[in-house]
Amino acid sequence: MSIWFTEELHPYYRKGIRVKRVLADEQTQYQHLQLVETEFFGNAMILDGIIQLTERDNMGYHEMIVHVPMLAVGAPKRVLIVGGGDGGSLKQVLRYPSVTEAVVCELDQRVVDLSREYFAASFGDPWSDPRSKLLVRDAFGYLEENPGQFDVIISDTTDPIGMAERLFSDEFQKLVVRALVPGGAAATQCEQPYFDTALIKTIYQSAKALTKNPAYYYANIPTYPGGGIGFMYVSDTPWENGLKTPLPPGENQYINPEIHKAAFALPEFFRKELYG
Repeated sequence: MSIWFTEELHPYYRKGIRVKRVLADEQTQYQHLQLVETEFFGNAMILDGIIQLTERDNMGYHEMIVHVPMLAVGAPKRVLIVGGGDGGSLKQVLRYPSVTEAVVCELDQRVVDLSREYFAASFGDPWSDPRSKLLVRDAFGYLEENPGQFDVIISDTTDPIGMAERLFSDEFQKLVVRALVPGGAAATQCEQPYFDTALIKTIYQSAKALTKNPAYYYANIPTYPGGGIGFMYVSDTPWENGLKTPLPPGENQYINPEIHKAAFALPEFFRKELYG
């Protein structure tokens, strides 16, 4: 018999998906980790009661958080993914022939282990690529130890709850920018315009103080609150540079040149709040 999983990230908003069966359910050293098979969205990962990704709609998240900064840089060689233990962002990064090393700094080994088992149909096994390097550790320390090392940094994080709150701080933004090479670019998971306006404004102001061309952009993902998620592009290099760069080899399921450009067009209420 199928059951409904109901998520309540915000006290005034709930959403639910129908679950066919539970694939894994465990308390790791850091979080409550669940893998479930759903009726429409395929396999899904849930952390501390919040949906992180599903097979059906993860492409909007992974393709947009990766390709926007990668295309802007043009031919990135060294890439850091903060979080990203599911392997979805890593798969997209490794599509670039220019990449010589992709470092994934993931706190929870079990996220990697279970994702390799239950998301292989979507992501394959990017961890077996010789260019990939997994570090099971806190990203703060790693960023502090590696200034000026990366062409692109992808902050593929959970929501700002518990330990993850630090990944939305001014301190974290400074470490990310410090770890980039000149002209490098970063993209950070940056929540939802309707529910998280104040947080996004704070992150934008921080990014604006650190780089010349920060910008917020957006993707549609039905299983996230409000039906989508935003990202903060952080760089001295204009994001528009990426519109001139061909997408890498491999199949795209979400991004195309039109989506790439349109993602930065914001609803008027939010544009006024963010940019004034």
